[in-house]
Amino acid sequence: MDYFIESLQSDWQAFLGFAPRLFYAAIVLIVFIIIARFGGRAVVKALDRSHRLQGQAPLLRYVVPWLIASVGILVALTIMGLEGIAASLLATGGVAAIVLGFAFRAIGENLLAGLFLAINRPFKIGDLIKTGETTGDVKAIELSYVLVRTADACDVFVPSSQIFGQPLYNYTRDGLRRTSFKIGVAYQDNPDQVIDLLRSVASNVGDVLASPKPFVEVNEFGSDYIEYEVFFWLDSNNNPRGFVTTTNDVKTGCWRALQDAGMTFSTDVMSGVELKSAPVLEVDLAGRGE
Repeated sequence: MDYFIESLQSDWQAFLGFAPRLFYAAIVLIVFIIIARFGGRAVVKALDRSHRLQGQAPLLRYVVPWLIASVGILVALTIMGLEGIAASLLATGGVAAIVLGFAFRAIGENLLAGLFLAINRPFKIGDLIKTGETTGDVKAIELSYVLVRTADACDVFVPSSQIFGQPLYNYTRDGLRRTSFKIGVAYQDNPDQVIDLLRSVASNVGDVLASPKPFVEVNEFGSDYIEYEVFFWLDSNNNPRGFVTTTNDVKTGCWRALQDAGMTFSTDVMSGVELKSAPVLEVDLAGRGE
């Protein structure tokens, strides 16, 4: 009985000696948890103010608090004199990461690629991108995937590893976007006049940028017509009528100008060339009676 009481008293004295460290460690851990909770919110709010960085807010909402809380746990263990346990946690975490990396290689690749995309920021929500065979607007940026909505309103969840490992086309990063279309015009129509006419129409359509200037290229000499390609630039960030509407205005304007000029173009080229090149047939009815 005396041995039991002495052991209990000894343990109590040891606990009283260890209590200050435990108290300080608890305070530090609580402080780090509070910082993690409010710090994560502060980072998200700061990113939301930036139009360029707001796509990374959902990712950092989870990553930042976990990182701060993990540091708090390690600091608390060190204060309590448990450096060995802290080192073991770090080592165990590293080993676990390696094991999980091999077991879930695809998931690990997507998570790692998502982190690099969050750091590099090659696109943001609302950008028009192309990756692989997928082209569309970015609707959401998550750690393991990017949500892209195509022109036919199909939501495509593209793995982050695919975007990171393949060429990425961003059509709206700086707002400048070039577009073009082709049209065939008959050989009998003067190419210089056709080029000047098409370039003038493209330059005078609203929302088409004056710099870089629109230009027209002779794309191909076909068997029945000359194929021209009209190039012009738009600012996707400052185009209230939209990309499709402006492009249609240029196309219809070129159609109207060619028609008003009496030129033969598009699918009428072959028949137009044949009709215009056929000799005039004259019939002398009076001469048959002589």
